[in-house]
Amino acid sequence: MLYWPKLDDSANNIVAYVVSNGPVTMYRVARDLNLHFSHAYRKSKKLEDSGLLTSIGGPRASLYDATVRGLLYAYVAKLASREIILKKLREMLGLHLFSLEEVESFIKFFLTVANKEAPVGSLATMVSYILDKCGSDYTRCMANLDERDRVLASRVMAYGIIKLIHNFFGDSLVVADEGYYAIVKLSTRQLLAVQCKLCGREKYCSLDPCPSLKDIIEVKLRDASRLVPAF
Repeated sequence: MLYWPKLDDSANNIVAYVVSNGPVTMYRVARDLNLHFSHAYRKSKKLEDSGLLTSIGGPRASLYDATVRGLLYAYVAKLASREIILKKLREMLGLHLFSLEEVESFIKFFLTVANKEAPVGSLATMVSYILDKCGSDYTRCMANLDERDRVLASRVMAYGIIKLIHNFFGDSLVVADEGYYAIVKLSTRQLLAVQCKLCGREKYCSLDPCPSLKDIIEVKLRDASRLVPAF
């Protein structure tokens, strides 16, 4: 389970207000929550240190908003509207193509896998963590989710994995079968990474891929797209 700081009522109220209304100045938070300004600013500093809030600007004119961790905390603690929280998570994680239900199912999945040291931030960070914990067969970690959440979370995971590949390899394509796994950079037609068993033993041969593997991948790419030149 993710580590959550122990917050008193006024800190929770600040988080709830910022989640629901942010970005917002701490002056407005203090005024609307009927808190002394110095008390609100002290609390905001602790909430920033805990990774729940972030601010932009000068000491008095800073705009405060919730981080992804802060939104997850608000979701777990039910501090604000579920719809508001999920809309902000969708925006911050770059999941604009997905419904709020899909975003929520992914969040539920992440929370079931995450331990207290789990990194929380970008979609790539969270998906990488899940893959590190669960392996490529990440669906085995979904046992505690109902069938609907498993389906919806899997859609976001698949998108996140594709984003990871593009983050690291750019215009690349994964080509895999039982005997090999290759990542092909399309612009240069270069094999960036290969794990291959075609020669009878498992090896990584990205620096000198064998002709038989090149021939196989050439056929695969030609079948997938007539626009990709042969090796």
